[in-house]
Amino acid sequence: MRIRTLSVVAVLASALGAAPEGSDLGRLQGRWEASVGKKREFSVSLDVKGNEVSATITPRRGPKVRASGELQIDEAASPRALDWVNFSTPDGIEVPRLLSIYRLEGDRLILRSGGFNDARPRAFEAAGEGVWSEVLVFTRPQEAPKTAAVTPAR
Repeated sequence: MRIRTLSVVAVLASALGAAPEGSDLGRLQGRWEASVGKKREFSVSLDVKGNEVSATITPRRGPKVRASGELQIDEAASPRALDWVNFSTPDGIEVPRLLSIYRLEGDRLILRSGGFNDARPRAFEAAGEGVWSEVLVFTRPQEAPKTAAVTPAR
């Protein structure tokens, strides 16, 4: 009975988009942040839940750009492959497929993308101009230190 219950839970988790615990997709869960651009003029945050991801790009000046879609990961590829698919903005603008390579080093996610509808890069080295030519390094955000509640003296 216990094995049957665990099997049902595993099937439901898979159907709901839960990431396998020991997989790279499992390690990608949560929030990631990076500063990008020649002068680090853009901050990028990624929120990964299952294979779904929400991305927010915040320039120093101007409005934020938001998009959400899905990640497709191939851990067997060398270097490992990460595809950004089915992305669109809140107002319905579809974002082209983006083929990338990645590696995880502790709490660092290192990405190199080929650009919208371009070929997948083969190495983690900058090539050309623009954000898509950069090697992007995302990290987990630092949590604010928790302060103890202070009880006033009587």
